[in-house]
Parts: sequence; structure tokens; C-alpha cells
Amino acid sequence: MELKNLRTFQAVVDQGSYQKAAEYLGYTQSTITVQIQQLEEELGVPLFERVGRRMVLTQVGEKALEQTRDLLLAAGRLAAVGQKDSTLSGTLRIDMAETLLCYKTQPVIQKFRKLAPQVRLIIRSRNCLDIAENVRSGACDLGVGYDMDWNREALEVEPMGSYDIVLLASPDFAEPDFTAPGQKKPVSLVTDEPDSIFRRRLEAYLRRQAIELDVTLELWSIETIKRCVMSNLGFTYLPRFVAAEELAASSNSSSASPRWPDSAPERFKAVWSWERALSRPSPAPCRVRNAWRSAARASSSAAQENSQSPGLRKR
Repeated sequence: MELKNLRTFQAVVDQGSYQKAAEYLGYTQSTITVQIQQLEEELGVPLFERVGRRMVLTQVGEKALEQTRDLLLAAGRLAAVGQKDSTLSGTLRIDMAETLLCYKTQPVIQKFRKLAPQVRLIIRSRNCLDIAENVRSGACDLGVGYDMDWNREALEVEPMGSYDIVLLASPDFAEPDFTAPGQKKPVSLVTDEPDSIFRRRLEAYLRRQAIELDVTLELWSIETIKRCVMSNLGFTYLPRFVAAEELAASSNSSSASPRWPDSAPERFKAVWSWERALSRPSPAPCRVRNAWRSAARASSSAAQENSQSPGLRKR
């Protein structure tokens, strides 16, 4: 009998559904289904039954759950035998904003792997709204994203730094003026999902200024967005560090760049957070979380943002 199947069984019960268990464990939902089926085949009885739209434990399932919890606790104690007190192990699940994951946290991850080589690290790209909710619900252990007034009563929040957010476009971009209100501009916004913090902020500004755009190209990859903007398919609004190299390469160009009415770029604060409440045991030990904190702090002083960044112009 596989311990992983027992852990999955326990997670399905604790999280309330196969889907939430999959998110909690970092598996696909089909993997959860297969593991539950394997456990039921080994036991020779069903563990769940459907009541309306809900999956509930059978009577045998309730008995199996009690013994599963005892077995997993015993397995955890057994795994700790012979380990040094200083050894960090377990799993750390981190939900992270894509721009920070792609461009800012590789040094942190490298340092963490040196501090805790035995820890299984699961990192998922998520938008900032989902990150805060997942930290609160326990779907992840840590969240790394941009501060969107995250609830300090429910979350511990520690700053990582502040970054300029700028309009970006190709040097050939023909409609750089975003200062005058009431425009109907034949250009496209190249952006990601509707809940993106950058997209929401830009679209709110455009509504206030009564500026209408041609179309919005909705893509789900920062690199794809960059490539489209470099090909002059539209403009975008992203952290300047995302295009640092490209901006530096085109800094001598005399082409007009997109203009805001403000004289300075907007700055967003990046933070990392974890659940404040101690009533629910964290699946990642505090020492593992603190190892990430140490790695993040050690890397923050070395991570300096370039002031400029083939084929993009900032405002």
C-alpha cells in the first residue's frame, strides 16, 4: 500500500474535493483520481459515494480515514529517525506572479536549494488575486506577488522591493500620446488575463481618460507579450525590469515612446506572504519557510533593478 495514495486520500477529505486536493498537493486532478482508485482497489471497497453534487465518505471510508491519519503520523515519526535536527525536509508550495518568477526570484530559488536541498519545492505561476486567496485557504504555503491591499489580519506580509511599471512599445509605434483624453486610438493593448494587476490598473486609467483602443490581444505569457510588442502589434504595461535589456539596446533611438500624463512611472510594491493564523497546521514546517525568508533576504541586496531595458521603448 503506497503512502502517497494514503496522503492523497487524506488530502481529498481535508480539502473537500479532488480538484482542491490536486492544487494542495501539486498534482493534476487525473493523478488524484488514479491514486484514489488504486487505494480503493487495494482495500476492495469504495471510500467515497456521491450525494447530490457532493462526494462524501462511506462508512468504511470514515474508518479508513482514521487509520490513514494514524499511519501517516507514524510514517512521519519513522522518517525522522536518524535525521539530524538541522536537516530541513518536506514540501514548500509557492504561488508566484509570473513577472517575479521569470525575472526576479531565480537567485532566491538557487540560495534556497543550497539551504534546503532535501525540501521538495513546488512553484506555480498565478495572478495576484489568486495568490492571496490561495495563501489564506492553505492551497499554498507562501505567496510572492504585488501588494493589492492584501488583508494584513489574515496574512503576514514582508516587502521584497518596489518596481517601476511603464508603458512599453516598439520604436515604430505610431500612437505614443496617452495624455489627451477622449481619444480613439487605432492600436492594440497586448496584455494577459483580465485579473492581471497591471491590466486592471491600465484599463482603469484608460476609462477615466475616455481613451478607446482598437482591440485587446489577450495572451497568457509575458515572453509572448514582449515578442508581440517588439513586432509592433501593440503596446503593453509591465514592470520595467521585464524589458531591461531591450530598453537598454534601444535607448539611443529617437523614436517617440508611449507617454503618460505623469512625469514619473508608477511603482508597484512586491511582497511575499504567508498565513498569519496558527489554527491550521502548515504543510511546510516553519523552519522551511524561514529558510526561504533567509534566501530572499540574502538575495534582495544583490537584485538591483536596471534603470533602462532588441526593439522596445518605455514612456
